[in-house]
Amino acid sequence: MSFAELALDPRLLANLQALGYSQPTPIQQQAIAPVLAGRDLLAGAQTGTGKTASFVLPILQKILPLASTSTSPARHPVRALVLCPTRELAVQVADNAQTYAKHTPIRTAVVFGGVDIKTQTPAVRAGVELLIATPGRLLDHLEQRNVNLNQVQYLVLDEADRMLDMGFLPDLQRILNLLPKQRQTLLFS
Repeated sequence: MSFAELALDPRLLANLQALGYSQPTPIQQQAIAPVLAGRDLLAGAQTGTGKTASFVLPILQKILPLASTSTSPARHPVRALVLCPTRELAVQVADNAQTYAKHTPIRTAVVFGGVDIKTQTPAVRAGVELLIATPGRLLDHLEQRNVNLNQVQYLVLDEADRMLDMGFLPDLQRILNLLPKQRQTLLFS
């Protein structure tokens, strides 16, 4: 199987080719098609197996038709939210997402604690379709009304088990209560 067989947008395929990716890994082969089909998913894979691409690529594919080249923040609502337990993982996911979304109008941003929130505010206020966040910092941005989650169609909990082990359940419940009830949910470990 090749990435081309997954019916991904030519821009996404070109980005993958530029990275030297030709064949999907097992987790990508098993996850991308069900995500594209709109199914909720619970998946597990070892670190280094391409897990991030297995949820980022189909999400980018699904939100590409809604992407806008407008400079208006209102034209760039958060359509996909990826929650990560640590800032290191959030930054890694964001770096990959930006690379996969290169040459598309999709805006991505990452927010995490440990830095001044004011450094992250301009990016989220400018509008972003794919937001990667740690739960606590996302709640900070929500409280400051820097971001709105009422148009989220895709939710990913990356390292979901680790987030629960780290005590994020109350934060996750608060975030889930702010999301639309109709959404696709993906849990990865």
